[in-house]
Amino acid sequence: MKSTSHASPLTLPTASRRHFSLKHLSLQQLSLQQRLIVSFAIALIPLAVLLWQGHTVFQRITVMAQTEAQAAMREARQVENLDRLAVDSERALRQHAVVTSDNTLTQSQQALQEYRQAVSAACLFMGGETATHCSSHLQLIDAQLAALGTSNRAPNPNTLTSDLPQLRQHQSELTEHIWRQLNQRLEAQGEIIQQEQQALYWQTLTLVLLTAVMVVGSSRRIAAPIQRLDRMIRSLGQPGATPDHKGIQGPRELNELGERLTWLSGRLQQLEALRLALLRHAAHELKTPLASIKEGCSLLEEGITGPLTGPQREVVALLSGSTDRLAQLTEQLLDYNQWLQQTEVRRQTLSPSALINDTLSQHQLALHQRGMNIQVVCTVDRLHTDPTLFKRMLDNLITNALAYGADAGQIHIRLEHQSPWVVLEVANTGPAIPAHLHQSIFEPFQRGDAPRQDSLQSSGLGLSIVTDCARLLEGRAGLAERTGYDVCVRIQLPVREANA
Repeated sequence: MKSTSHASPLTLPTASRRHFSLKHLSLQQLSLQQRLIVSFAIALIPLAVLLWQGHTVFQRITVMAQTEAQAAMREARQVENLDRLAVDSERALRQHAVVTSDNTLTQSQQALQEYRQAVSAACLFMGGETATHCSSHLQLIDAQLAALGTSNRAPNPNTLTSDLPQLRQHQSELTEHIWRQLNQRLEAQGEIIQQEQQALYWQTLTLVLLTAVMVVGSSRRIAAPIQRLDRMIRSLGQPGATPDHKGIQGPRELNELGERLTWLSGRLQQLEALRLALLRHAAHELKTPLASIKEGCSLLEEGITGPLTGPQREVVALLSGSTDRLAQLTEQLLDYNQWLQQTEVRRQTLSPSALINDTLSQHQLALHQRGMNIQVVCTVDRLHTDPTLFKRMLDNLITNALAYGADAGQIHIRLEHQSPWVVLEVANTGPAIPAHLHQSIFEPFQRGDAPRQDSLQSSGLGLSIVTDCARLLEGRAGLAERTGYDVCVRIQLPVREANA
């Protein structure tokens, strides 16, 4: 016979099963390290532009400052030279007016010619009012040169020195104009530098904001697949949760991890379905033979098949008791599985006092038989919670206190606000729980060392059910200390409003 094999649809995906084409090449194929490097490189682009722009502005301002400094130094020397030449020209004219000779005439003409050339050079790049003043000043120098003449006749001293005060005044005004023009250029340079600084400030602000946007965008692109993985991992522990089969669309390592989580989710769902099927099958298969065994034991005890001897009756009694315990354990196991399937919390506003009294009424007979005293302290008027889950927790805690509490002992039930929690405590007198069992006692199928005071067989699910109910209500369960009591179980539930 030819056999055919079929691959399981839940086979763990491997890299060899992926098919990428060139048109799908993108950042999603990068590893987490490569994506981080690319993100940092992209975020550094605006900063690099900012550094380049700052360097350019600084270099431009430096060149401008150097140029203006050289021009200012040149004009300062020029003004100093004009003042010196003006003094030399005035001294030469006065000497020629006092001592008339060819030598003094030549000196005067040379001094005036040098002075005129210096003034002409200083006025070459001046405009406006300064150019008009330079023109009149040059005309005055030319008139002074004309007054000297080229003959050797004796000059008139008054004619030679009459224009000297005006020449000195023109020189002072020319110096003032040059300094004013220099100051104006320096002020203009300061305004240009201020404008450059303001422009650089706005560019810096814009590029920093752009960098921040890029950093936030890159961090979100990196954090988004991690958050999605976190949601996938959380959904693995929630019964009935539908796995998200969409790709992570993140770095290569996270994509591979997402595929493995998808496979794991399917595998867990398959195992969960097998577990439920096994429990249903076990419930059906166990109840029928247990009922038959129970019926047979009853027939034997009633003597339907014939009279029994004393030892035979003891054996039948043992068989009947074991059957009852086995049936009870089966019911507890199925009940625990049913509570594990509850994932939806149906909250409503209720009276906690009425809920506590209703739960206690179901245990009145056991309390009376054990002679135990109940003390209830409830300071909470209204409670917004799931009544079924809350009652289930309280019922298991009272049952646990009855089972392990001392005869004629005390049971204390307290419900109060301890911001930000609503705290439920159930304490009892009796054997204390050893310290090494404080954590494991809340796990399934874990029992303490103390014997039960009732006829039931413990399955170790009571406190585990309490823990699961508290978890569904977003709370937590644990042991606490209560003065005057040996065991105290504390349930902390978050405060909920009716419209939450």
